[in-house]
Amino acid sequence: MLIFTNRHLVTTASNADAFSNVFTPFYDTLNCAEVQPAGNGWKVSQHGVNLGNEAALKKIEAVLGGTKPVLVYLHGNNTPPDKCFLRAQQLEAQYGVAVIAYSWTSEGLLPNGQDQAGMDTSRPATDEDEDALAKVKTRDDLKEGWIARKARRYNQAKVNAQYSKDSLARLLRLVAAARLGKLQQKVSFAAHSLGCHFLHYTINEQDAEASLSAMHNVILVAGCTGAAKHTAWVGQIHPLLKVYITYARPDAVLAAATVVDGDLKLGTAWGDERLTGPKYRYIDFENAKKMKANAHRYFVADPGKALSKPAAALFTRIFTSEADFDPATEAPKVVYPVGCLADGSVCYMGNAVSGDDNRG
Repeated sequence: MLIFTNRHLVTTASNADAFSNVFTPFYDTLNCAEVQPAGNGWKVSQHGVNLGNEAALKKIEAVLGGTKPVLVYLHGNNTPPDKCFLRAQQLEAQYGVAVIAYSWTSEGLLPNGQDQAGMDTSRPATDEDEDALAKVKTRDDLKEGWIARKARRYNQAKVNAQYSKDSLARLLRLVAAARLGKLQQKVSFAAHSLGCHFLHYTINEQDAEASLSAMHNVILVAGCTGAAKHTAWVGQIHPLLKVYITYARPDAVLAAATVVDGDLKLGTAWGDERLTGPKYRYIDFENAKKMKANAHRYFVADPGKALSKPAAALFTRIFTSEADFDPATEAPKVVYPVGCLADGSVCYMGNAVSGDDNRG
């Protein structure tokens, strides 16, 4: 797996510790390493520090020159390097793709790697993962010190994403250049949760919009970004095939994020407006088969588990840069168990309470 980052890279470390918690805001720094499973941990090798465009391009071209379609993956909140590596490995194993992932300081530490002042440390950070924010149910919960820490780190992670947009935009430019230069493998881009907020703030950076146009699919999964006025920035994305926006109203992590910052999240509902037309499709996962009531990671199976056959079939198609279905030869229900709206703008993986019954 090829992992890019703007974290400072520790070249003497051969495990996940190579990816530090320190980064320099507003720089387009790109560091990278090759990562492979090793026992209960990870082997990190081929460290690349402060890569120039030519060196980074060679790394990307090597992945695109392989035998598998490529998925560029941007993770969400509270995902330290080892969890990023695990997610990349899961995506490769479950979908038959080669993953290029971007690791960023989503743990919510300050750019110098230190915690914010006055944080409650009664529970160690190792108790937390990307779903931990779901502990916030009401504003009153924020009076609990260790829960308040989750909320404060979430807010800092949002800032860190905005501080890192130059680096992500540069990676997108290089991936697009590699794909257009070689035309060897199809490439799609997927952002999960707070990664969608990250993409939102990157879209207007140098050539980011044009770079996404070189992707086959762009997938916004459980987006932890505001639903209000999302059509303005998502509408700037014009991939070769389609933009997919997945959502599930019962998502407890996104409900908690709404409690913290007050914004209805795109991964829960599209709000008062939605995009239509051939480039955009919203996918409702409410009440989907095998869907946990408060699921936030419904695009990848946990160890020892499996997605439902419909979910696995859908994500396999779009992650491998194919269309979800061919309207000329397939009915929507071949992929979407409950069909789609007549205009194809919304499709349903389950019987959503809020759904329109005019489905085909």
